[in-house]
Amino acid sequence: MKRYLAFSMILVFAMIAAGCESVSDDPTSPDNSGDLPLQVVDLDSPTGGFTETDEEPLFGDSETFQTLEAGEGEDCDYQDPLRNQEHVREMERRYGVRIYRFRALWGRMVNAIDNSTVTDCCPVDWSGGMKLEGGVIVIERVLKFDANDEIVRTGPNTIRWKSTTCPHVDGIQVRLIVPPPPAPDSITAQPGIPDEEIPEPTLTIVAGPYERTFTLDELEALRIMEPVDRCNNYMAIGSHRILPGCPNGYLLGKWNRVDEPDTLINPDTGKIRGIILGHFKGIWVSERGWAVGHLRGIYGVNSAGERKFFGKYINPRGEFMGILAGDWDVYPTLAYDSINEMGSFEGLWYGRNHGVKGRLKGEWVTSAGQGYFKGIWGMLCNDRM
Repeated sequence: MKRYLAFSMILVFAMIAAGCESVSDDPTSPDNSGDLPLQVVDLDSPTGGFTETDEEPLFGDSETFQTLEAGEGEDCDYQDPLRNQEHVREMERRYGVRIYRFRALWGRMVNAIDNSTVTDCCPVDWSGGMKLEGGVIVIERVLKFDANDEIVRTGPNTIRWKSTTCPHVDGIQVRLIVPPPPAPDSITAQPGIPDEEIPEPTLTIVAGPYERTFTLDELEALRIMEPVDRCNNYMAIGSHRILPGCPNGYLLGKWNRVDEPDTLINPDTGKIRGIILGHFKGIWVSERGWAVGHLRGIYGVNSAGERKFFGKYINPRGEFMGILAGDWDVYPTLAYDSINEMGSFEGLWYGRNHGVKGRLKGEWVTSAGQGYFKGIWGMLCNDRM
């Protein structure tokens, strides 16, 4: 199918795996009246053709957004009693403390947004927990747990949960606090043990068929999505180090390939300006786990055969917040799988006048017309992104 430069970018936003993470307390939203302005789609352009103009709130699709934001079966902000204990607050104030935000989702990822079309699925028991050696875990949010699921604390550095999915997803968001090692002359120091022999703190997560231990270096800017079976069940994890004055957060949404690639042709020159292979739409999540904006975009190959993605990010009022641009890839071991196709993306976030504001990266999976992506974003002040 050939498509000319005037290409209407009316994409449907989707709230995923965070139905209670509403972007506004106002129950009303503008109606979807009128068409959005046409934007020139050009995969050879530095912006993909996206402009720095404002949009209608929710990209003009309030009915879809309100339905998706309603959510169901969620516990949102988790009231962990450890959160307000003075010794934990004091630990967070220490010089040299390392603090990380860790967010994990597990289940059938391609149905993290909508499971209404699912006719069958493979139940998975994800019961397990996590343990932080050398630190403290503070539970911030519990995502999509239903009445049969539960989470309990068994110690300052250990939590356990009971979770079963079919076909939806469950998840958790925690804050990891790792205090600095004690000074050699302190009463808590370990005499006679050289510093290089003191074990490095690690985080171990066990969730049903998934088990892995992470070092602190891995937690600095982590994004993974790993299959656990051939029924579209995945473990998706994102984490970042919390740096004072340097915001980080998450990206979540749909990543859907088109049924038939769209070839973009310049009607004046007849030259190909790229081939659209799919589109994405989702939410911009703050470092505390709240949805604070919306994004939509396209991915494909440009005239040089390079895999490119481009998108636009707006705040809840529809005001322009950034252009997203970068590269995407397909994982060779899973490419052209009869059930799943999976890959990654990585790029930059541009503000006004194409000034670079930050970086983003993540992973995606598509299957039978449905798809999902999850990633992290960070300001330029975080050089570990």
